[in-house]
Amino acid sequence: MTRIKKCSQCGKSPSVWEEADRYPIFKKMEVVLKSHKSPYEKKIALYNCLKNIEVGELKPIEKERIEFLMLSKLHGEIAKQNLKEYEKLTVQDYSKDEKHAN
Repeated sequence: MTRIKKCSQCGKSPSVWEEADRYPIFKKMEVVLKSHKSPYEKKIALYNCLKNIEVGELKPIEKERIEFLMLSKLHGEIAKQNLKEYEKLTVQDYSKDEKHAN
Protein backbone atom coordinates (compact mmCIF):
# COMPACT_ATOMS: atom_id res chain seq x y z
CA MET A 1 0.00 0.00 0.00
CA THR A 2 1.46 3.34 -1.09
CA ARG A 3 1.04 6.29 1.21
CA ILE A 4 0.78 9.79 -0.18
CA LYS A 5 3.51 12.02 1.15
CA LYS A 6 2.41 15.21 2.79
CA CYS A 7 4.25 18.41 3.50
CA SER A 8 5.99 18.25 6.86
CA GLN A 9 5.10 21.88 7.58
CA CYS A 10 1.51 22.32 6.39
CA GLY A 11 0.31 18.70 6.05
CA LYS A 12 -1.11 19.20 2.55
CA SER A 13 -0.72 16.67 -0.19
CA PRO A 14 1.01 17.65 -3.46
CA SER A 15 -2.27 17.58 -5.39
CA VAL A 16 -3.58 20.41 -3.20
CA TRP A 17 -0.48 22.47 -4.01
CA GLU A 18 -0.93 21.82 -7.73
CA GLU A 19 -4.60 22.85 -7.63
CA ALA A 20 -3.78 26.04 -5.74
CA ASP A 21 -1.10 26.91 -8.29
CA ARG A 22 -3.36 26.17 -11.23
CA TYR A 23 -6.41 27.98 -9.83
CA PRO A 24 -5.54 31.18 -7.93
CA ILE A 25 -9.14 31.39 -6.66
CA PHE A 26 -8.36 28.48 -4.31
CA LYS A 27 -5.54 30.51 -2.77
CA LYS A 28 -7.89 33.48 -2.29
CA MET A 29 -10.50 31.24 -0.66
CA GLU A 30 -7.89 29.69 1.62
CA VAL A 31 -6.75 33.16 2.72
CA VAL A 32 -10.36 34.09 3.50
CA LEU A 33 -10.98 30.89 5.47
CA LYS A 34 -7.80 31.30 7.52
CA SER A 35 -8.44 34.98 8.24
CA HIS A 36 -9.56 36.28 11.60
CA LYS A 37 -12.84 37.57 10.18
CA SER A 38 -16.19 36.62 11.64
CA PRO A 39 -18.06 33.73 9.99
CA TYR A 40 -20.44 36.26 8.48
CA GLU A 41 -17.60 38.29 6.95
CA LYS A 42 -16.01 35.11 5.61
CA LYS A 43 -19.24 34.13 3.87
CA ILE A 44 -19.45 37.55 2.22
CA ALA A 45 -15.81 37.33 1.09
CA LEU A 46 -16.31 33.79 -0.24
CA TYR A 47 -19.43 34.93 -2.08
CA ASN A 48 -17.35 37.64 -3.75
CA CYS A 49 -14.72 35.05 -4.73
CA LEU A 50 -17.37 32.79 -6.25
CA LYS A 51 -19.02 35.68 -8.05
CA ASN A 52 -15.75 36.52 -9.81
CA ILE A 53 -14.92 33.00 -11.04
CA GLU A 54 -14.75 32.78 -14.80
CA VAL A 55 -16.64 29.69 -15.94
CA GLY A 56 -16.75 30.38 -19.62
CA GLU A 57 -19.34 32.04 -21.77
CA LEU A 58 -22.86 32.04 -20.35
CA LYS A 59 -26.05 33.14 -21.97
CA PRO A 60 -27.32 36.38 -20.41
CA ILE A 61 -30.34 34.56 -18.94
CA GLU A 62 -28.09 31.87 -17.37
CA LYS A 63 -25.81 34.49 -15.88
CA GLU A 64 -28.79 36.36 -14.47
CA ARG A 65 -30.27 33.18 -12.97
CA ILE A 66 -26.96 32.28 -11.31
CA GLU A 67 -26.57 35.78 -9.90
CA PHE A 68 -30.10 35.68 -8.47
CA LEU A 69 -29.43 32.28 -6.92
CA MET A 70 -26.18 33.43 -5.33
CA LEU A 71 -27.74 36.68 -4.12
CA SER A 72 -30.67 34.84 -2.58
CA LYS A 73 -28.26 32.63 -0.64
CA LEU A 74 -26.34 35.69 0.52
CA HIS A 75 -29.54 37.48 1.54
CA GLY A 76 -30.59 34.38 3.46
CA GLU A 77 -27.32 34.48 5.40
CA ILE A 78 -27.76 38.18 6.11
CA ALA A 79 -31.31 37.52 7.32
CA LYS A 80 -30.06 34.81 9.70
CA GLN A 81 -27.44 37.18 11.10
CA ASN A 82 -30.00 39.95 11.55
CA LEU A 83 -32.41 37.58 13.28
CA LYS A 84 -29.69 36.59 15.76
CA GLU A 85 -29.04 40.25 16.51
CA TYR A 86 -32.79 40.87 16.90
CA GLU A 87 -33.04 37.97 19.36
CA LYS A 88 -30.14 39.35 21.42
CA LEU A 89 -31.75 42.79 21.59
CA THR A 90 -35.12 41.30 22.51
CA VAL A 91 -33.58 39.31 25.37
CA GLN A 92 -31.79 42.44 26.59
CA ASP A 93 -35.00 44.46 26.40
CA TYR A 94 -37.05 41.90 28.33
CA SER A 95 -34.36 41.49 30.97
CA LYS A 96 -34.39 45.29 31.52
CA ASP A 97 -38.19 45.25 31.88
CA GLU A 98 -38.00 42.47 34.49
CA LYS A 99 -35.40 44.37 36.51
CA HIS A 100 -37.53 47.53 36.52
CA ALA A 101 -40.67 45.58 37.44
CA ASN A 102 -39.05 44.09 40.55
